[in-house]
Amino acid sequence: MAFLKSLFVDKFLSVWWAVVTLLLALPFAVWLFNVAAAPAQANNCRTFTGHQVCIQDIRRSAKSYWEYRTVVSIDDVKQPLELYNCRDRTRILASDGTIVPFLTGKTGDWVCSLTTPTRSKRIRERGEITIR
Repeated sequence: MAFLKSLFVDKFLSVWWAVVTLLLALPFAVWLFNVAAAPAQANNCRTFTGHQVCIQDIRRSAKSYWEYRTVVSIDDVKQPLELYNCRDRTRILASDGTIVPFLTGKTGDWVCSLTTPTRSKRIRERGEITIR
């Protein structure tokens, strides 16, 4: 009888530990699968006049929050660094300092629209003032 009892307890504990190990390993396996299946970097791309324009790197200026240092590729050809000024709607070429104004509906507007922060739905534009 003791033999059957010890056999049953050993089987029960081994199955219990197998279930616990499986339940602990399952989230790690799902995470590992998602990391392996995810693309390395999601490029922001858009088509302008038949050319595919992708943002390779974008960084906001610490001093002037409306300026962005951006590297753009056009049809998979990497362009030199440009400084997009979203306040003055100009872009400055880093190589020679040439200032080029944004054209309507082109890359400059697109870069600035990507970096514009969204407003919270809970924020009201104006407070309510009641007069008694």
